[in-house]
Amino acid sequence: MSQGFCTAYTPAPVKLSELRAKTDRQLHGLVHSRLDVGLEFAVLAEVEASSGDRKYAERSFGRADQALAEVQRLVPVLNEKHRRGLDPKITELREALDRLGRIHEFPRTQTRVLLKRCRWHLSVPSGRV
Repeated sequence: MSQGFCTAYTPAPVKLSELRAKTDRQLHGLVHSRLDVGLEFAVLAEVEASSGDRKYAERSFGRADQALAEVQRLVPVLNEKHRRGLDPKITELREALDRLGRIHEFPRTQTRVLLKRCRWHLSVPSGRV
């Protein structure tokens, strides 16, 4: 190797930590936007249910539930700081879906199936999946 190449080389740990920080920021943005979408669909489901349009309300509810499922799948890979920042919004979406599900008896299949998978995955020792 030439000396010029070696001086321009960034050590792997530094490069990896920079890449991880960028990935964390992008994941945080993605999760934040999915939560916004989920909350918007939850509001839309409430409006549609109130106007008597159950078919569209169920579809909007399903999309909100799917957004929550996607968020719950991504949250474990975020760093602790980003997770804590998202907790209030996750709780808000989960409570909105719980309330809508109770009041209008909408099914919550997406989240229920995902939670079972997440619990299983978290209970399996590292490297055994």
